[in-house]
Amino acid sequence: MNVLNQQGEEIELDTGFRFSNAFFSLLDFIKTPDLEDAKRTTSELQCEFFYRDTMNYAFVDSHNQHLEDGRLDLAAKNLNEINNLSLDNLTGLKKKEYLNRKLISLESEIYLGQLADFSLIMCDLDKFKAINDDFGHSAGDDTLALFGKLLTETLRPTDFAYRYGGEEFLILLPETSLHEATLVAERLRLVIDERLQIGNYGLNHVTAFDLSKANILSDEGDINDAFFLARDVTCSFGVANYLDNDQSAETLFDAADEHLYIAKENGRNQVSA
Repeated sequence: MNVLNQQGEEIELDTGFRFSNAFFSLLDFIKTPDLEDAKRTTSELQCEFFYRDTMNYAFVDSHNQHLEDGRLDLAAKNLNEINNLSLDNLTGLKKKEYLNRKLISLESEIYLGQLADFSLIMCDLDKFKAINDDFGHSAGDDTLALFGKLLTETLRPTDFAYRYGGEEFLILLPETSLHEATLVAERLRLVIDERLQIGNYGLNHVTAFDLSKANILSDEGDINDAFFLARDVTCSFGVANYLDNDQSAETLFDAADEHLYIAKENGRNQVSA
């Protein structure tokens, strides 16, 4: 594939496929597991997606040189740095800046007949400002970090989640119809509603925690090693499908945003599609 290097020159990016399995082992650090389900993606396609959607032009020249020299260790370090640059430090999700790259690649795959469809989920944590106001920004940051972790655990490895801004997040779901995406959003809603909580740890530390893993204070509990529940955290979701919205990214976003607004207006903690 051709990309622009740091000087703005178009050059061919060496994806390293000639190294076969030895090079694919480098995928471990970008946390894209080798899936057995052939309908999702092969190892080679996973690697291709990473280069196309995440590769930073500033690294192209050094990356090609490392591959030419057979220095897979340096190529791996290079790719690791690229991946870290693409991640939001707080949530561990992809940064907003990389969303457009993925959208372009998904639209290209549909045009080339390599992808049948995809859907978008737009989600927003309910009354997040009140969390910062009532418990402090540290608790707010803890909430965002745990939300990102729960999102990553719940989604498929082939789905793509982005922190869009503040407490708003976007999820792209390849090969997913509107009905299927709505089921995914509802599953995410339940995970957040049932597991994401804010409370006091011990006597004086307020934080967000996963209710499924927390030691909640009981009659026999140790007050210094237990959570006192303070507030549930919920999330609202708007869902839209690419083919259902004139195969237009702009229309897709508008539809998801409209449904998110409907979910908020109807009482929050729900999915609208």
